Amino acid sequence: MIDIFSHRVYIESQRTKADRPVAQSLLRGWKAIGLPDFLQLDNELSFRGSNRYPRSPGLVIRLCLHFGVQPVFIPVSEPWRNAVVESFNDTYNKKFFRRQWFHSYVHLKRQSKNFQRFHNRYHRYSCLKGKTPSEVIKQCPFPIKTLGPNTKIPTIEDIPDGNIILVRFIRSDCVLNIFGETFKVPKDLVYSYVKAVIVTEIHTLQLYLGDELVASFDYRLRV
Repeated sequence: MIDIFSHRVYIESQRTKADRPVAQSLLRGWKAIGLPDFLQLDNELSFRGSNRYPRSPGLVIRLCLHFGVQPVFIPVSEPWRNAVVESFNDTYNKKFFRRQWFHSYVHLKRQSKNFQRFHNRYHRYSCLKGKTPSEVIKQCPFPIKTLGPNTKIPTIEDIPDGNIILVRFIRSDCVLNIFGETFKVPKDLVYSYVKAVIVTEIHTLQLYLGDELVASFDYRLRV
């Protein structure tokens, strides 16, 4: 994870991309670098839930909503939308991962944390006017909200109130794809990027072009 404001990173190695390890890593990351307003994600299955039950949000989405974080899914097959974290991934790969031999999984985890600390303390960014992430945090004029050290993944049986945001490109077939489920949209949206917002509290899918609400669909969520 990388915080857009400070470019502070949180690194954690996992053996699997299953939803629970991802959620556990997110929780530990929020304890370390703060609770965000938005969490931008690609469309990895473990982030969103299930292809079989597209209207039943997975653990990662529920965890976000539980803590008041709005998950934002980038357009499908457009990894450049995650340019900041992908740029860091390239740095991690070239400056760290490919430069040493890891004797074990534990060794990788330990060395990754060392790289995380080094990056946050010493890596200077031109977009931060030459400051390091740690310097930005020290000079931050507002408090950063973090989770308590003993916070655990709660049991989330119901779907918490909140917004799930998806950015999507509308092609010539006028189809909006929401986690594998399709909706027909007006023709004047063809070749436009739209913002689809699942408002869980009222079970509604709202479609925006810019700031304008252009369509609304009933979207009954299922536990």
